[in-house]
Amino acid sequence: MTSCLILVPQGAEYQAVQRGLQASKGSIIPIRAGAAAVTTPALISALEESPDMVLILGVCGGLRPDDRVGEVVVYTTCQDEAGQTYSLDQTLSAKFAPAWRRVKGITTARPLSQAQEKQSLAVRWGVEVVDMEGVPLLKALAGMPVVMVRVISDGGDRDLPDLSPAFDSQGNLCPGPLAIAMLRNPLAAAHLIQGSLKALKVLTRIAPEIVQQLTR
Repeated sequence: MTSCLILVPQGAEYQAVQRGLQASKGSIIPIRAGAAAVTTPALISALEESPDMVLILGVCGGLRPDDRVGEVVVYTTCQDEAGQTYSLDQTLSAKFAPAWRRVKGITTARPLSQAQEKQSLAVRWGVEVVDMEGVPLLKALAGMPVVMVRVISDGGDRDLPDLSPAFDSQGNLCPGPLAIAMLRNPLAAAHLIQGSLKALKVLTRIAPEIVQQLTR
């Protein structure tokens, strides 16, 4: 039987995937946000078992004004802010084409909040979506078949609250600073919440389909 290690950012994303995969195969591990993802103890332990493949699931930010919240995207590559690019397993990724758009992603060290900043990043590097864990994970998983599927939770046309202060050095989301960031920009916070809820519903729905396709 094909073994699939599933990595999902901890918190709401992990809970959404867990709901969808209650009766499905695969080991699901909640990982820390950002670069701290690779220091998650459960991930380090799971890699000792040498899974046949790794699936990274979660949400991402769209970088272009016409991105649709709730759209499912499959990464072909993911790069860092210096331009170093890492490729995903094309054979695994092809299992979801043409149903879902294939994209080039970028990993940033902090959450992006300004629409102008998102769009500038897209123009500079030719990337379409952004996350905080992709590159660190791909570095740690070098040599293993990896596929990354995410759901767009916000487009490149709207500002979001600045959530940078809400994450601690271990990649944990801190409720106090998060609440302050949301209160400072209520309209942006409303957009963030609405987009996140929609993306999480899609994540729950597609998780079983993805695992079934990969392990059949």
